[in-house]
Amino acid sequence: MTAEDHTLTIVYQFGKVASTSLVNTLRMVDGLDVHQSHFLGEDALRRIVPIAVSQSTNAYFHEHLLGQLSKNVALTYRMNRVLAGHGASPLKVLSLSREPLDWLRSGLLQDIKGYRPDILAYASSKGVSSEDEATTLQEALVLVLSEIAELIDGLGGMTATADAFLAMGGKAMMAPFGTEYAMIVRKLFFLALRPHVWFEEHFRPCFGFGLEGFEMRDGIWVAHKPRSDFAIVRYEDLDGVIGTAFEALDLRSVGTLVRSNVSKSKPLAGVVTGACGSEAAMALRRRMLGSRYAQFFQYSQMPAQPHVAAE
Repeated sequence: MTAEDHTLTIVYQFGKVASTSLVNTLRMVDGLDVHQSHFLGEDALRRIVPIAVSQSTNAYFHEHLLGQLSKNVALTYRMNRVLAGHGASPLKVLSLSREPLDWLRSGLLQDIKGYRPDILAYASSKGVSSEDEATTLQEALVLVLSEIAELIDGLGGMTATADAFLAMGGKAMMAPFGTEYAMIVRKLFFLALRPHVWFEEHFRPCFGFGLEGFEMRDGIWVAHKPRSDFAIVRYEDLDGVIGTAFEALDLRSVGTLVRSNVSKSKPLAGVVTGACGSEAAMALRRRMLGSRYAQFFQYSQMPAQPHVAAE
């Protein structure tokens, strides 16, 4: 039996949203060829190469991107064949959203090892110094979050910021600020932007439609297109609606989600948790809730998430 005899099922999202748990759950269903990805399609593959080879991309992130690039070239080929009619069944795509500050916290937690040198350099430039490194990192990170909020204000708010990024690209958008903001502020600013722009930057070019093409039904968002079925679930609702999502995709449900890769014990978790619980972080959250993404998924109706357990 070849791969084309199985139903190609892709968990396609912007990361840190229980994708490993979903993939492991889907792999319990017979007859599925299951993958996860953060970028798919020719447009995304072309744009990721300059980032992967840029001298400003440090070794930690270069190695990660290189591995992802190879996998996603092969997955895009497989996806294109299914959409062209090769294979026994339509493509199934499951995506997710997540409250933006909680997502930023999880992203920081996942890659704090990669950000640590830049945060320490930023702390030194700002005169932030404590007896232990963890305190220095946390105090500096709070300042970074405050400067990100300042940047969003300078660009006219969260919706205007996302629109400018999509229209101009990050480099052109930041040009008017010159060297006003440190590299780590810029890096984490773009990280914070990801949920707000991902569906326009990655999902729409890949599949030809965006969030406007989805209908909310039974607590999830669904869309059906030629040779493809789609569902989006909020990360926060996942345990309660996983069966509904599987049903919307015409997949057999396995009942409960298989949780994987919980990050409670990751190094420097206290640093990230402390910084993301600060008043500066709450001020940043209030700004982020003004985006079209946050409004579409109704995150303004949710309180700030107090937990760290996340992918």
